[in-house]
Amino acid sequence: MMLEIGARLIHQKGYNYTGIQEILKEAKVPKGSFYFYFKSKEDFGLQVIDQYANHIGNTLQNYLSDNTLSPLTRLKLFLNEFLASFIENDYQGGCPLGNLALELADTHEIFRQKLTDIFESAIKAIHALLDQAQKQGDLPSEKDTKDLAQFLFFSWEGLIMQMKISKTSQPLDQFNRVVFEQLLV
Repeated sequence: MMLEIGARLIHQKGYNYTGIQEILKEAKVPKGSFYFYFKSKEDFGLQVIDQYANHIGNTLQNYLSDNTLSPLTRLKLFLNEFLASFIENDYQGGCPLGNLALELADTHEIFRQKLTDIFESAIKAIHALLDQAQKQGDLPSEKDTKDLAQFLFFSWEGLIMQMKISKTSQPLDQFNRVVFEQLLV
């Protein structure tokens, strides 16, 4: 329960602006209980990152293993699923892992490395989908699927930031047009 509440607060306010006392108050848990489960706020933050990563990883795995749809359709559905809840939330929040990367990469090496590993794992999964599409003839053989996977992931993270700023889905529409009607054809 503390992880879920902390994750929500960190997503809303950021890691540095979310205090342990605030989490405990909302969870209705005494302070001593926090240190029973977590060594420190840093340990708590790393577990929040793991929770986000597991959720995203499980969702991505569902798309990877669904062979009833083409790889490019699965890729589009995966990328757009996370954005649907973002749009429903009036463009607030964004990607929790992307937010943490922007906030902590310069100041917390352990967070930076953990986020790097998670991002690389997501890129590998996207790469696998692009390789499948290429093998099935849905993506031209001359396309470098590794470069495309990295570009798509980084573009997607930037897309989220632009949607957050503009408070509109127009950047998503443009992303889908460029990626799925021009880049991956």
